[in-house]
Amino acid sequence: MSPAFSTMRNVELSTIYYIETQIDNNWTGIEVVKSFLSAYDKTLPVVCIRLINALTDRLEVGSTTLDNEYGFMIDIFGTSDGQRIDLADFIVDKLKDGWVYYTHAHTVGDNTSLARTSDGRISVKLFTDNSRVDFGTDEIENPDRFRHRIGVNVRKS
Repeated sequence: MSPAFSTMRNVELSTIYYIETQIDNNWTGIEVVKSFLSAYDKTLPVVCIRLINALTDRLEVGSTTLDNEYGFMIDIFGTSDGQRIDLADFIVDKLKDGWVYYTHAHTVGDNTSLARTSDGRISVKLFTDNSRVDFGTDEIENPDRFRHRIGVNVRKS
């Protein structure tokens, strides 16, 4: 196996994997993507999960140990207002209890598949947003007409 990915990349991949698995197990016809622009190329409904920042602080004064917090933005592109609300509520409910942190690596000679090994947990530190994206008019075209945004800061333990 190739060397494992960085912690930040593992947090991103673990989070996407968790949300995608939860959606696949409970919903039908919803595509999960990690690129905002690719959400516009897909048939709705779409959930886009993006790692948007990493906040780093020292664990304590004088320590060289860092305490990292990762910010995610989850955009829901629904087909109706009801679906938007239901998906947002579902995702928040699944995130609140945390999920498995995996280290990821490519198998030697195969860059198309990932090997996962559990190595801790990811927990939500703060929900920073959970709101409809309001463009100020109901005349907005799909896919933005029924869009919702969930912001969350997480920590690996």
